[in-house]
Amino acid sequence: MRIVDGETIISALARLIGELVTAPPSLRDAVFSTPDLSGAEREAAAILDENLRIARAEGRPLCQDCGMVQVWVKKGKFASFSGASTLRPLIDEAVRRAYRDGGLRCSMVKDPFDRKNSGDNTPASVHIEEIDGADLEFTVLLKGGGSENVSRIAMLPPSAGRAGVADIVLTVLRDAGGSGCPPYQVAVGIGGSFDTVATLAKRALLFDDDDDPELRDLILRRVPELGYGIAGFPGVRPVTAVRVATAPTHIAMLPVAVLLNCHAFRRGGVSL
Repeated sequence: MRIVDGETIISALARLIGELVTAPPSLRDAVFSTPDLSGAEREAAAILDENLRIARAEGRPLCQDCGMVQVWVKKGKFASFSGASTLRPLIDEAVRRAYRDGGLRCSMVKDPFDRKNSGDNTPASVHIEEIDGADLEFTVLLKGGGSENVSRIAMLPPSAGRAGVADIVLTVLRDAGGSGCPPYQVAVGIGGSFDTVATLAKRALLFDDDDDPELRDLILRRVPELGYGIAGFPGVRPVTAVRVATAPTHIAMLPVAVLLNCHAFRRGGVSL
């Protein structure tokens, strides 16, 4: 059994969150501007690239929405930890420390109707998966509310097939338009049940799943139908990637979750 010190976990996650806010490794300089862009879309792309450059150079948040912290833990069966009886309090303390010490905007409310801010951006959304070995692996996503709001779940009949799933994805993208801050990272979960398919889509986003290349290519071929591009301006680049995760499901069901992430793809990981 390997025991990881709780303070080591807190410090590593707090440091990672701070890096993701200002300089996510999933984004590189000049990631939005490409030669095939023109007009207002090209201007918007240049602004996004300049914003990324300034955030990195000055250590400022890439977006005013500093995100809901979502953490996927892969816990080795021979790994343990000190400082708490479960991982969740350690993760929440890392979030608390990162947002308070970093002066970051806190976006979490304690109750969905009273809307009182928690004041420290907790609680985090945590998924824990058991794996072999003695490692603790944390993958962190800072997810903004705009792109989460335009994501959707649909329960399709099995006869819908890949074409029906692609129709749903295009409908979600068409309805989203520029409101979720494109270009989008699109993650599609297919299978499982109503309560698991959204988590499946989130997994696809976090781990670059590509379970069905045929569906992925079908969606990408239809993206030009949307008619908009970066920041919702008329253009050609509303999507930068499509990821697909599938799971077994019931003979009468075809659950589909379409998860959009904005251009600020703030994802990273740490292994202890």
